[in-house]
Amino acid sequence: MARYLADHPIEHVYVSPQLRAQQTASPLIDTLSVPHTTVDGVAEYDLGHSMYIPGEEYGPMTAEDLDELIEGLTGDAFQSRVLESMDLIINENPGRTVAVVCHGGVISTLVADILGTDPRNYFDTSYTSVTRVRASRSGRRSLASFNECHWLRDLD
Repeated sequence: MARYLADHPIEHVYVSPQLRAQQTASPLIDTLSVPHTTVDGVAEYDLGHSMYIPGEEYGPMTAEDLDELIEGLTGDAFQSRVLESMDLIINENPGRTVAVVCHGGVISTLVADILGTDPRNYFDTSYTSVTRVRASRSGRRSLASFNECHWLRDLD
């Protein structure tokens, strides 16, 4: 991802405080040599949990586990936190290109908001993928691309 974005005019990187996002952002920040800011509001729903279990490693889930996961990803508090944080980032950067290194639930929330769909319809993303959002000064947002990850094909 860092190599792919190296030639893009990114002026600032915003990153979730969670370790997995910080580790993803590090090569990008080093490659671009741009300032970066940690933003709690773009953390995944599991911020503060004692451990992280990737979705593909969950294994069998009880109905209660699944309800908790769905509520975490689509609950009003999470949705509000994510969208308010994205609004702040966008408003702080008129006319600029920035990167936000975050998580699947955050991306899904933003995409659902842009498309006007039910946030319970989760948009799945690949690790280190790129989703591009265009934002005008008037507040209009559009989805320019979703889940770009062609560089992952070269990894074995």
